Amino acid sequence: MRVYFAVLLTSALCLGALRKRSLSATGALAAAFVGLATASNDNMLFTAVLLAFFGSSTFWTKYQAQQKMKIDPAFAKTSRRDWRQVLCNGGIGSVISLVYQYYFDGRRPEDLDLSERRLMTVLIWAYIGFYSCCAADTWASEIGTLSSDWPMLITTWRPVPPGTNGGISKLGLLASFAGGAAVGLAADIALWAQYFYAFRRGTLPKIPYVTVGSLLGTLGSVVDSLLGATVQASFLVNKRAVSDLTTAEQRQRKDVSVIAGADILSNNMVNAVSSACTTVLAVGLIALIL
Repeated sequence: MRVYFAVLLTSALCLGALRKRSLSATGALAAAFVGLATASNDNMLFTAVLLAFFGSSTFWTKYQAQQKMKIDPAFAKTSRRDWRQVLCNGGIGSVISLVYQYYFDGRRPEDLDLSERRLMTVLIWAYIGFYSCCAADTWASEIGTLSSDWPMLITTWRPVPPGTNGGISKLGLLASFAGGAAVGLAADIALWAQYFYAFRRGTLPKIPYVTVGSLLGTLGSVVDSLLGATVQASFLVNKRAVSDLTTAEQRQRKDVSVIAGADILSNNMVNAVSSACTTVLAVGLIALIL
């Protein structure tokens, strides 16, 4: 039954995203893998978190799209996600979901010993850490772009043009916090709905994941900004910030100057590294607590 649910849900989401032009064809194929690996999990938290991230990210990406294109011309290119973007924002989460299914598929918390329940909690923290970072980064990018003030480069605290990698603003930081909180809230609702009696009996720890998600999301967004300001180049072209220019494009244009960062990682790579770091941080934190 879960397989049918996973196929139906994944098909509906992928087809809907294709119609709304939120995903490219390759992006839809990658999203199908992420959806099937997640929705087939019998712990509703995994699907709830994915839906919270996917739904909110799609909404904020399309929110005031015309205004964003005026501020950041690169928005037109990035608003439709390809397979690289999908896997950078879902690949690790899918692997965590598959690992969880390997150990705990069809098993109730009451049937697990203490070490198994600890592993269950570690995997949940890792999953929430990953998606809270992804959501926080997306919310910060999509909402922070609309800030009336120029962002400040996180490494020097000097104003930089909107769209500069590593630029942070008050609105962007608040959006990061809210994005992580949205993921954590989805996890809380799903866990309590499915495992209410396990919480009542004390079988599962009563952890406020809305708090965990908001904190990890904000930290993940800061890590992303630090990486963006140092190992991802931002260029000034026609008085606007542009990233991910090829070497050929840099040579062809004479009006290109570097705002910040070294041309080492692409935007997708920065997203992947920052979310992976946040996942490791989440695992480290819960390992200290348990």
